[in-house]
Amino acid sequence: MQASTVRVKRGRKQNQLADSAAGRRKRMTQAERVALSDRRMFNATTLLIHERGTHNTTLRDVGEKAGYSRALAGARFGSKNDLFKELMAVFDQRWNEECRAFIGQRTGLAAFQASFDALVHFVTENTDYVRAMFILRYEMIGSSDAMRTRLSELHEMQKLEVQRWIREAIEDGSAKSNVVPERIAMQHSSFYFGLMYQWLVNPKKTDVKRAAHDFRGIILSSISKQTTTAKVKH
Repeated sequence: MQASTVRVKRGRKQNQLADSAAGRRKRMTQAERVALSDRRMFNATTLLIHERGTHNTTLRDVGEKAGYSRALAGARFGSKNDLFKELMAVFDQRWNEECRAFIGQRTGLAAFQASFDALVHFVTENTDYVRAMFILRYEMIGSSDAMRTRLSELHEMQKLEVQRWIREAIEDGSAKSNVVPERIAMQHSSFYFGLMYQWLVNPKKTDVKRAAHDFRGIILSSISKQTTTAKVKH
């Protein structure tokens, strides 16, 4: 018997035992069982993308790696692209939660600065997960119109948020009045996605923390009325 088959069966058995123990404590509702299986399949998909990319990940592999039948992922999501779309929505939610945790009630340049800290923390604390998500984003651009549309929407939403922070900074007097928020937002977006691409290609030689620190300093020095900025506290 192949080692991969043994691992799949062992994982399935462990999941069954865990489900049985949980069931004895409290019988789950149908909705709870669906939510649990979805989480397991999302986790399995993330691992498979990280290991072999999107094109070599199949719904059958997802079901088996999650500890279920080969057919469950197909029955639940319909197609691999639909599964990927739902997984991307989960990633976006986690990223938004990370940003909110760091930015909080900050506005203007303080919010702009904190967004870089959120990026560094998210990447360094969730390395494999973030890597899988950006592999998904970049590999699906050429093969999925729906994914390309979704990514375009995300880019625009991110740029609008940066524009809002810069406008707030202009209004509160911390940024120069001649700064164009749209241009800063485009530079920020180009840096963010360009950095992630370099990090995917060569993670050992891409210092995300240093790059974020340097870019943030360059932008702040060019738009701020003060040459120094206070350190953002969390």
